[in-house]
Amino acid sequence: MFQQKIALHKLKTAAVLNRSSGNVTAAAEATMIEILAAAGVTLVELHVVEGGGIEAALDRVAAAGVEALIVLGGDGTIRTAAEKCSASGMHFIALPGGTMNMLPRALYGERTWQQALHDTVAAPHAAQIGCGEVEGNRFFCGAIFGTPAHWVEAREALRRHSLFEALERGAQAWRRTFSRRVRYDFGAGATGAATAVAVLCPLISRIMPSDAPALEAAALDPKDLGDAFSLALSGLFTDWRRDGNVTTVATRDLKIAARRPIPALLDGEMVWLPPAAEIRFVPEAFQALVPEGSPVLASRHEEAV
Repeated sequence: MFQQKIALHKLKTAAVLNRSSGNVTAAAEATMIEILAAAGVTLVELHVVEGGGIEAALDRVAAAGVEALIVLGGDGTIRTAAEKCSASGMHFIALPGGTMNMLPRALYGERTWQQALHDTVAAPHAAQIGCGEVEGNRFFCGAIFGTPAHWVEAREALRRHSLFEALERGAQAWRRTFSRRVRYDFGAGATGAATAVAVLCPLISRIMPSDAPALEAAALDPKDLGDAFSLALSGLFTDWRRDGNVTTVATRDLKIAARRPIPALLDGEMVWLPPAAEIRFVPEAFQALVPEGSPVLASRHEEAV
């Protein structure tokens, strides 16, 4: 069940915009201030940064005792900010300014960042968000562990309009995708090996409400190049249960292992893990501020009913 409305205008609120993200334009700052002013919200701090400046800006905001944080940026920026809110207790409004926008889509549906901000500040509700964690890295939507993660490198090269690099990265990913497997232990006797292990947080799982106390884990074996590419780039893993051979369970923790370091996508961002790693569920990662009609509230309301 969702919580009572939050009086955002009474909270010490700050905003961080990452201009390096693909969809954050020069007009974003003025537009954000206008939307907030119409709702009676005044920012105590506003940081417009590029590239590596995001960490320093988030540190300054947290040190200032901010109670609510608005961030406009891509998936990497949003995940970094969510981790900061998790550590500091700030309420979080995560606005879509990138390519995949995984966490914003889960919280606000297909709204533009302007509409998501407008609707949220008009009637903000707080929702406790759980997440997954592996080797000290948190993910708030989903993760892929295994060689299909390499395809994201080709995606990033295409985003930079570097066709030659994209072809080279694609060729490397193709050679790796079916050559190495990941061993998994989901608990309760669910063990084996697969091309990839995918883990969904309850926020985007289709079989659990968004406040469920567990992760959804699946062992996946893409049939061909197209399946592997789709797995790495789709983000929300919508086609799992169409394949009767997929092993999927709800679990609070699981283990993975391989002969070499394991490539992984955490909310669409590439990281490398050691050859053995444990993934666990974190029940209270951060407080998201969402509007009426948010997918998060709908999921919890349906479960309560």
